[in-house]
Amino acid sequence: MDFPVGKGQFDETNGVRPTEYDESGIPRGGPANYPGMHIGQAGDADSYEGNFDAATGEPLAHMRQRQDGILGPALMFVDTDLSTATWRGSVLVLVPRSYPPPTVVLNDGSTASTPFTSVLLDVYKQTAFYRIDISVRLEVSGEKRVEYRVNNTGPTYAFYVPGQTTPWRFAFWSCNGWSLSVSDKEKAALGGDNVVWDDLLSKHERVPFHVQVCGGDQLYSDKIWQSPVWKPWLKIKDKYVRRDSPFTHEMAAIADDFYFTHYAKCFFLGRFGDSMTTIPISTIIDDHDVWDGIGSYPDYLQFSQVFVQLKEYAFKYWRLYQAHTNQQLARQHGYFGKNGYSWLKQFGPYTAALGPDTRYERCLNRIIEPQTYDMIFDRLSRLPSSVRHVVVFLGVPIVYPRLTYIEKALSGIKSIGLTKLSFIAKQRAIVNIWGEPELSDDMNDHWTSEVHLDERKEFVLRLQEVARRQNIRVTFVGGDVHCCGAGRFASSNPAIPPERDFRFMPQIVSSAIMNIPPPNLVIRAVHTSAKTYDLDKHTDESMYKLFEKDVNGKSPPNNNTKLLARRNFSSYVEDLESGGLIVNIHVQNESNHGTKPYPVNVPALKAGNVV
Repeated sequence: MDFPVGKGQFDETNGVRPTEYDESGIPRGGPANYPGMHIGQAGDADSYEGNFDAATGEPLAHMRQRQDGILGPALMFVDTDLSTATWRGSVLVLVPRSYPPPTVVLNDGSTASTPFTSVLLDVYKQTAFYRIDISVRLEVSGEKRVEYRVNNTGPTYAFYVPGQTTPWRFAFWSCNGWSLSVSDKEKAALGGDNVVWDDLLSKHERVPFHVQVCGGDQLYSDKIWQSPVWKPWLKIKDKYVRRDSPFTHEMAAIADDFYFTHYAKCFFLGRFGDSMTTIPISTIIDDHDVWDGIGSYPDYLQFSQVFVQLKEYAFKYWRLYQAHTNQQLARQHGYFGKNGYSWLKQFGPYTAALGPDTRYERCLNRIIEPQTYDMIFDRLSRLPSSVRHVVVFLGVPIVYPRLTYIEKALSGIKSIGLTKLSFIAKQRAIVNIWGEPELSDDMNDHWTSEVHLDERKEFVLRLQEVARRQNIRVTFVGGDVHCCGAGRFASSNPAIPPERDFRFMPQIVSSAIMNIPPPNLVIRAVHTSAKTYDLDKHTDESMYKLFEKDVNGKSPPNNNTKLLARRNFSSYVEDLESGGLIVNIHVQNESNHGTKPYPVNVPALKAGNVV
């Protein structure tokens, strides 16, 4: 999702500009409006040959992070085995395919481990993907630093694991990249790529995080549509002819090359790559990991041969880079779903983390298939009795202001006065490259979209039953919207305190760690709709007035106290004394250096909760 829009993307006076067309008769706008190079050409920044030696698979100088030609390592947290007090993780490395399989050696301060061996996941051209499964025995009462090396050569890296009886600390962030319409001037005004990343890593150096949950849009893949290979398909006027047109070998070659190379650059260069050597990841997917709005388009597009096959290439590389798996091994590696890749992990004995896949199974009328929901709730029903919290990570927030006015306007876009939507990007076309209203996918992406409200309600009510029966606090964490805030579901009876209310489910909104915040005009429009809504006769929902003061100590723009348009990440620490979670949203300062924390209370659910 690419909404809210950037500051230079709207004009309150003139409204939306008319649709413009390129020399091929294709509407400009959406992901295709990228000012950079064409992809898929030798020497291009986003081609294999532009980043790797085509004959040997050795990374070129600008890609090389180690002298031995290995890309990585990238750490992932897999799970905690409570029965054996064992932390389990994996390491991903990319190596030239002629190299022997890599190994990893750990040293937890006592003795070095025997080498952990690797499994070949896949090969692209001259580069091989290897996964190395690693494990660490947890101490009873103290966390420890674990050093590791790849092939027992090169740099020594380190990560941290908690003890069996010490609190877990984890970070959450989303939107690690730039929308294609953001200018260099806008990036510079925000301090560039790394202001929030530098703050996160600085905090990690002082008090280490055990996991970083990557909340979607770990990279922005919309540039895939810049390739000339799609132009003949896009020029087809008849929707159903376009739907049935084949996905060609040329398209497949472009897709394979783009996603492989784009991931390699985004994951192994920059602060994100640095962070993965020392803070294990757990990732959920959102649309830009695939391309803007995937799953929220009409059926003739969503189930066209081109969309279906291109999505498979995007998920192939999501599995490899973000999940350290492949299609054959995904279920063995803990991912589940009717078709998608959801996960449930133990962050120690007290916190369970749920990462539903809200993209693979998504279509216009449904986010997650019923069979996958059943799998989720079957697993939740079997959580250990020690679990106090279930944290549900969703790409798009489930508690968020309604966008009803925009949604209704877009549903009648052919018949209403379009200039009324004056906050829509002046630099974006009314229709996108597929001939659909430009913001329709953005609206359909939301859980609060009218088409998803019934599914949303059923999901929340089933989670209420988990909370009630198992005495577990459910918390939602989401990103996507390029701003931050917090809200909650709760019992409609205000006399019930959160500590006794199984319906009390906080929502943390934390986005973006890099991308541009929306203009104040958009925040004001969304803020205006941030009212109290009824989920059912027992439950209502609302946003908190979290931002009485901006990071500069002044009142926020337009007194928008519920959502703040600044870059951010969030942190979570178990409070073992109270049983709650200590949550802070860390918001970028105006000086473009450091962040200001905004705390959110997530209490444990006390026994004897109110029915």
